[in-house]
Amino acid sequence: MDFIHTSSSAVKPQATPLRILPKRKRKETSYFPSDSESDLDAHEAEDYDSEPEGARPAKRAKTNPAVGPSKPLPKKKIFPFYSLPAELKNKIYSYALTGDGPIYLISKRKHHYRHAIALGDTDSFGKDSRRGSYGYMRQNDNPVIHKPPLVPQLLGLNRQIRGETQPILYGANIFAVEDMKALHTFLANIGPKNCEYLQQISIKQLGHSRTTSSLAYPAFVLLANAVNLTRLEMDCAISWGDGDRIGRAFWREAHHWIESVGRHKGRRDAALDIVELTMKNVSLWLERFGKTRQQLLEKLVVDFRSELRYLLKL
Repeated sequence: MDFIHTSSSAVKPQATPLRILPKRKRKETSYFPSDSESDLDAHEAEDYDSEPEGARPAKRAKTNPAVGPSKPLPKKKIFPFYSLPAELKNKIYSYALTGDGPIYLISKRKHHYRHAIALGDTDSFGKDSRRGSYGYMRQNDNPVIHKPPLVPQLLGLNRQIRGETQPILYGANIFAVEDMKALHTFLANIGPKNCEYLQQISIKQLGHSRTTSSLAYPAFVLLANAVNLTRLEMDCAISWGDGDRIGRAFWREAHHWIESVGRHKGRRDAALDIVELTMKNVSLWLERFGKTRQQLLEKLVVDFRSELRYLLKL
């Protein structure tokens, strides 16, 4: 029986010839120190002149011959601000960081995601407004915002100036907040350290809806850090009724702050001297008893503080 023998050369595919690329031109790199400075200069010149073909030349920075290179000012031309006396620097800080009247703050959303604080309208701020089906509606649709001439950017210069200006910005101004949501956002943004500098706060409204009024309790929890307050004006209706009912409603929301101030000052009822009630807490139906609104307010304040002392178990 015959067998058919096939050679391996008959079934082996023919090899494809490789494409030989031209050798890339590169400068010769020497890892040994040159013998003379002229060799080093020659290599530097070769590096500068050797550029790949078709490459764009590097752009050189434009220089203004009139201005010339910037040089640091001599010390004799720099004003020695840091060497000024503390009294004079505080006077300068006061001109830059304090206003003639209260700073009105309202809550808003920044980029629809973050809660932020903005300057409010001084014309319709704190006034009674309508409540529609779509939430809170201010009286003035196009309010004119009177911005106080403040320069808060001064706090961003350096750490030293920030430490010197924080007590003036937060301690020498009166902050009037639109509602408890604005107060909660304001206290959360400035932090507990700056809360200790606060001196005067005016609250214009507890809340225009259940959402904002529900922030009264967490706002007063954050306010517990403001133990150096000298005046907390409740320029809004806390509750309807007599002083006892208003005192119970205020205690329900602010008992953390009342107890915190009492511990700091060493007197449990110290916060009662700080809280101020306005005419907005006086119910109109009480005038039928033949007393003026001022007399009703004085009676309401006495009952208000008496109820809080009872709740403090004094």
